[in-house]
Amino acid sequence: MSTTLAGALAGIVGPAAVTFDPNEMAQFLVDNSWLSPVLKEYFGGRKPAEGRLPAIEAVVSPGTTAELKQVLAEAVRRGLPITVRGGGTSNFGQVIPLKGGLVIDTRRLNRILAITDTSMTAEAGTLQGEMERAAQARGRDLTLLTTTHASATIGGWITGGHVGVGTNAYGTIWDGNVLGVKLLTAEDPPRELLLSGDDAFPALHSYGTVGVLTAVTVPLVPARHWVEELAVFDSFDAACRFTVALAAEPPELQRVVTAQEAPIPTSFTPMRTLIADSQSVVLMTIAAEWRDRCREIVQAHGGRAEAWHTDEPGKVSFTYMVYGHRMLWVKRIAPNSAFLHLYFRPERVLEQLQAIKERFGSQVWSELKYMNSRYLRALCGLPGDGPLPAAVLTLVDGDPGVLRELMAFCDQLGVVYWNPHTFVLEESGMFTAADFQRILAFKHETDPRGLLNPGKISHKFFPKGG
Repeated sequence: MSTTLAGALAGIVGPAAVTFDPNEMAQFLVDNSWLSPVLKEYFGGRKPAEGRLPAIEAVVSPGTTAELKQVLAEAVRRGLPITVRGGGTSNFGQVIPLKGGLVIDTRRLNRILAITDTSMTAEAGTLQGEMERAAQARGRDLTLLTTTHASATIGGWITGGHVGVGTNAYGTIWDGNVLGVKLLTAEDPPRELLLSGDDAFPALHSYGTVGVLTAVTVPLVPARHWVEELAVFDSFDAACRFTVALAAEPPELQRVVTAQEAPIPTSFTPMRTLIADSQSVVLMTIAAEWRDRCREIVQAHGGRAEAWHTDEPGKVSFTYMVYGHRMLWVKRIAPNSAFLHLYFRPERVLEQLQAIKERFGSQVWSELKYMNSRYLRALCGLPGDGPLPAAVLTLVDGDPGVLRELMAFCDQLGVVYWNPHTFVLEESGMFTAADFQRILAFKHETDPRGLLNPGKISHKFFPKGG
């Protein structure tokens, strides 16, 4: 780090908004990639102090888009790699700098710029939880809400995440849940691009490699009175059959429905007194007017329904027990576990789940949920709209060799999977070859020197190790 760089950055954002102190910068070199034993081993052994991961030059926190433009221009002039970061809640190393350079913290860019009955536009550093509160004050809901909404920024989520609470009805970020984005190119001077509809595709889930987001527009829908219900079953098969039955019901009445195989529910400490160790559960956030009908379906499948009141002592919302948060709970009882995200054939879901169970037995714990995603259906070779059965499998001991064996078995079964054990975009399994080439072509236009988050695109990482 040169004093010239220090003076330039301080002159743009002010001394208080830039740090060069290694101890302070250390907090910007981690995310939740420790959830993967593969990535935990990789990043755990690559500490700047050991000289194996290049040290970053500075962390800078612009407070306006004008400041952000100047910071970008300064980095481009100096040829500095640029990693853009929000709340750091990503799970697979997208925001960990691999080539040093500059980290841009976007959290001061946190203003809601516009809100109507049908949409909201917010700066990229705005917490999604703040957006949800603003929507509800207007009698509206966000269509999708990440479980880390208390600390995840909207820009970080759409460049690193893709599903969340609401996916049952509204699908993924690629299913019309991002109406538009504004981004800056990595050029001197940066260009500002406004991308709407399908034109925004290259910016979605591309790890900040194609531009620096400044604002995001998302849709709003009329708010519903949501209630939470716990359904308890003596077998995971019964819980799955109940979940399959709900997939035939109106999706807009279901914000969360996810079946969890025993012993996963024992990790959810708020419900330990309500279940036996051998029982499986289905966690539900549903429309209040649909609760009676849902309870009828629970009873028809041999289950027991309980209202879940989050205002009672010791209880938290199911929002904090599903999707990404679910993995944090499971780590309490299986600290070495690894996870794999699966998408089943709708007509074979129970058969494919059973085949995995027969092959891997107690090595694997399962869940089942549905996603109303045209994008993921197309990725799986399925036409049109409709519910897609999905799961996160827990590989209990997290052995990388068994993980690769599980992936190979899924290939044999015709089960599509998303790989959370790599930080390289094209290895994730979330894009067709044509879609990835579209992202890559856009990156060549917006980042001609390859400075944005280098190492996260057009590289190789997984599989690695024995």
